[in-house]
Amino acid sequence: MDNFVNFLLTMAVAFTGGFILYKLKFPAGAMVGALIGVGLLSVLTGRVYMPSFAQNVTKVVAGLFVGMSMNMEMVRGLKRIFKPAIILVVLIIALCFGMGVVLFYVADLDVITSLFCVAPGGMVDMTLMTMDMGGDAAVVAVLQTLRLLTVYCISMPISKLLGKKFNSGHENEVKIIGKVELEKSEKIRRLLFSFAVATVGGVAGYLVNLLVDFSVLILIGAMVASAAANIKTGKLYMPKIVRTVVQMFSGALIGVSVTYESIMNIKAALIPAIFICVGFVVVNIVLAIVLNKVCKMNITTAMLSSSAGGATENALVAVDFGADPGIVTVMQITRLICTTIFYPIVVKTMYQLL
Repeated sequence: MDNFVNFLLTMAVAFTGGFILYKLKFPAGAMVGALIGVGLLSVLTGRVYMPSFAQNVTKVVAGLFVGMSMNMEMVRGLKRIFKPAIILVVLIIALCFGMGVVLFYVADLDVITSLFCVAPGGMVDMTLMTMDMGGDAAVVAVLQTLRLLTVYCISMPISKLLGKKFNSGHENEVKIIGKVELEKSEKIRRLLFSFAVATVGGVAGYLVNLLVDFSVLILIGAMVASAAANIKTGKLYMPKIVRTVVQMFSGALIGVSVTYESIMNIKAALIPAIFICVGFVVVNIVLAIVLNKVCKMNITTAMLSSSAGGATENALVAVDFGADPGIVTVMQITRLICTTIFYPIVVKTMYQLL
């Protein structure tokens, strides 16, 4: 009974904190607000609880959201920009991994935490993976939030300034498909279909995880199944409110692990914070220059395509900045999917070798 009451209290605080920061348009506000609220509740009262299966459910839905971003138009776009996509993925994983290694040596953080603090993937996904591998999810969540703030507050303005100064380069004809309004009954059918596909993929990932002990395969399984289904049918659907709620659940999952000791450990994150602010701006500029010189890509498009922010946010500002929103979207989704799949594998492999 106590667990049930604590669960209700935990979710009430998570939704309240998440809603407040979401309305304030804070980067990843739903997740961060829930994390802060539940973390404070945990530190002050200890009356927090999340059932063990909640993490796997969250992974399935997170994988669904990433996978359903893929459609035939995106696949065609990938064919046309295969070279810059490969360059981006290889370089951003290599550079961010290198940043993580340097961070490990200059800061008082363990290897897993250091590497995931600078992971260029989704904040929710990377934080969940940190929990799976035994890193400090609270520190990663804080520094991943800082990464997003750095992208939106520093890298994006730099993109606009560079675009004004160097407004030349190759433009690509990739287009974003507009949203089609669906009937309510059709939305429900597609919603159920989406959950079914993601669940099958998540269960497959879970079964493989039992053999190889790598639980992030639940998220990857859901993501791959959802991507395949959406490319084949184009009928996956998920309202934005579900993503917001899932972010709140993710924040609550991290928040329940926050203790007084972990809060004290965040004090050690001053050096990592400065390092990340400078590091991600430098990495963004380096990648943009490479894409501009090697692939003849518009410098603003290259900046937004290679920034470690969200695909939606970068695509939304692309037109105003003079960039190609189609290229930005395809490149950002490619980065997100490849990082989600390959970055944890690289981290796990290197951790076992060390």
